[in-house]
Amino acid sequence: MTNPVPASQPPRTSREVDRDKLRDRLLDSAEELFAARGYSGVGVRDITDHADTRLAAVSEQFGGKEGLFRAVLLRRIQPLNDDRRALLAALPARGARARRLRALIDAFAEPMRQRAGDPGWDNYFRFIAQLANSGHPIGRFIAEDYNAIAADFIVHLRAIFPAANEAAIHDAYLHLVAAAMHTYSNNLRLDSLTEGRMHAADIDERHRALLRFAEGGITALVAAT
Repeated sequence: MTNPVPASQPPRTSREVDRDKLRDRLLDSAEELFAARGYSGVGVRDITDHADTRLAAVSEQFGGKEGLFRAVLLRRIQPLNDDRRALLAALPARGARARRLRALIDAFAEPMRQRAGDPGWDNYFRFIAQLANSGHPIGRFIAEDYNAIAADFIVHLRAIFPAANEAAIHDAYLHLVAAAMHTYSNNLRLDSLTEGRMHAADIDERHRALLRFAEGGITALVAAT
């Protein structure tokens, strides 16, 4: 006996389509403004003016500014960390330590490299780099999402360096995060420092530099314990 064919989804109404478009406009506007001015520097009216909609739309769609903030980050965190976990799952369990470490670093950074250059993702990387260094209490809303992927990487670092102490393993992960956020935040610091001879937007070159730096730094850090 064959299984019955499930009923098709009813067509979406024009109101539902418009609601989703508005939601995307608000997310995009908030992301761009947060990246430029930080969370505290942006008001709800700034966001709704940028999105060309009513002030009440943020409350209707997200329950307020904090809900919008969380939605802005979650739509990026989830696909990014899904890709990272897929790469972690493919890490070799045995073999040369240097090769395993390089694969782990790539598992963290490669999903960022693949998305760099997209305006929305560039805004996200800039904003998250600011947020990580701000100490703003709003970060509590996303700590769980970031701590979960951190725990996955820390487990793999411990497997690669079983003799390293806990402080070295945690420092290794946090320095990797900091270096990656600097690399992909497209903050033009390199452009300024070299007076335009080198560019933060040369992503593949910056990515290769990040891999070499992180590999050497982590290896030296854990070897000192």
